[in-house]
Amino acid sequence: MSQPSSTLAHRSTFAVPDAAILLDTVRWVSGGWLKKKFPHTAVQLGAGQHALDESSLLLSQAAYDDGGAEYATRIQLREDKAEATWRTTVTAVRSTTGDGGTVGIDLECFLNSAQTFRTSKPNLIRDLVAELEPRDGMSRLSVNSLRVTHDRVNSLVDVLCDPQRQMPAVVAARPTQLDPMWSERVAGTMRQVAGDASMYLLWDLVAVDAFREAIGHDHRVGPGAVRTFLPLVDPAWTQDATRHRIMGPSRWTDPADQTWRGVSRRVHALALERPLPRQLSAVAFPDRVAEQHRQERRETMDKARLLTSVPAQRSGEHDEELRAEVTLLNGLLEQADGELSELGRTVDLAERTNTSTREQLQAIIAERDGEIEDHLTTLDALQQARAEADRLRLLLLRQGRSEEVAEAAESLPGIPSSFEELSVRLGELEHLTVTAERRIAFGLDEHPMSRTWAAKGWTALVSLDSYAAAARDGFNGGFYQFCTAPPEGAKPYPVKQIAMAESAPTMEQYGHERLFPVPGGDRVEMQAHLKLAARGGSAGRLVIGYVGPHLTNMMTH
Repeated sequence: MSQPSSTLAHRSTFAVPDAAILLDTVRWVSGGWLKKKFPHTAVQLGAGQHALDESSLLLSQAAYDDGGAEYATRIQLREDKAEATWRTTVTAVRSTTGDGGTVGIDLECFLNSAQTFRTSKPNLIRDLVAELEPRDGMSRLSVNSLRVTHDRVNSLVDVLCDPQRQMPAVVAARPTQLDPMWSERVAGTMRQVAGDASMYLLWDLVAVDAFREAIGHDHRVGPGAVRTFLPLVDPAWTQDATRHRIMGPSRWTDPADQTWRGVSRRVHALALERPLPRQLSAVAFPDRVAEQHRQERRETMDKARLLTSVPAQRSGEHDEELRAEVTLLNGLLEQADGELSELGRTVDLAERTNTSTREQLQAIIAERDGEIEDHLTTLDALQQARAEADRLRLLLLRQGRSEEVAEAAESLPGIPSSFEELSVRLGELEHLTVTAERRIAFGLDEHPMSRTWAAKGWTALVSLDSYAAAARDGFNGGFYQFCTAPPEGAKPYPVKQIAMAESAPTMEQYGHERLFPVPGGDRVEMQAHLKLAARGGSAGRLVIGYVGPHLTNMMTH
């Protein structure tokens, strides 16, 4: 099933140390941003609703503490376009018990058609980061990367290991030779993640070496590489390094390679997953717009009553009073009609947001259920493998072959932690030919489950390689039979996760998506999810034509 789209396109939240200037700064920065968007309109940020043009409405709100002091402000711009309704909301809350405050910027997109498109991050986020200089624990958020020389490396390691850090930290290392494309792409990525991650640039080879020495070989960032460090870095734990994805220099300098864009997309995805700070989720703004409208209606009704309560003094004067009353009442009706229309629009967007949230929650629950089943299957296979290894180890030890046991344990290869690493190790599979497009496979590294998927993908490829070897040695049967009744020494794949063919309706509608390249330049139809048709490949080899998200089928919609 396809992942439901969320109405929330971007979310940035960050802590600001200086509460004294917070609200005023947010207002004037937001005002400057609005003036750039609406250069021919006098933008008003006073409390209430303000029409900026025929399709754009600005809502400004404020909240006050018991002493009458303002402690929160919200500025919301709604733009009703033909393709979608866009809603940008800026909320700033000043702490009432201590220093500092919190700012949140949400961009929501409510599609008005079946068309989907990527949304761009609001420039307002970078503007606010530049003026407010927010913090993430020990780390300072900035618009551009912070330069790290060799004498500042230890401070960077402290930032990465800071238990208070909640956002990613992107660390880039300058290449040994100046490359304009590398510089342009890295600088663009840093601007894209401003407000959602802290950003650092190891300035030269001396700094690169000092950083490797300080943080350890496993967590290093080599020249030209870019690494995204998640919170809670543990340099002393080798396996922790796989959590913090690294993208090598070739990804940044190859004009045809666009996988470098995945760094900013992943940071944005992580920002959407972070829970909303309590300061932002708990603040309540009084509906002063509705109160203002109620007051206006009361005043209008009072005027109408006054007109009818005074006796007419001359002939025809009563008619004038009635006409004035009708005019006032018509004004009330028009105002009420406008309020009802606006209320209906607000309710509709709220319902669409709630529906999107429910669908996202259901998808997450289903995904987690699938993960549990996958992990149980993996655990079962792991237990069997360990039991078999223990028996073999015991037999070797009884034969006095302890040196062979120690040598085998040291030479065991690990499982790739990303699809980029998996791609590098394909040479270990001597019976497979992989023609799958790397760009699509590398795109999976952006997903939170990428480490699990890369491990499963490697296991599947190892199993296919084992099958190809068995077929070369005389095994008679397909991959499904190989996994249900594996020959001695084989490496089968869980049968439940094998689909050898698609349904007829799926192939009728989406068969064109299952044509993949084989050696020689031809494209052949490949339905099997693991084993691919042997035709077109060299003898004794299997061809893997696609590694990526599940293709469209009848369950997608």
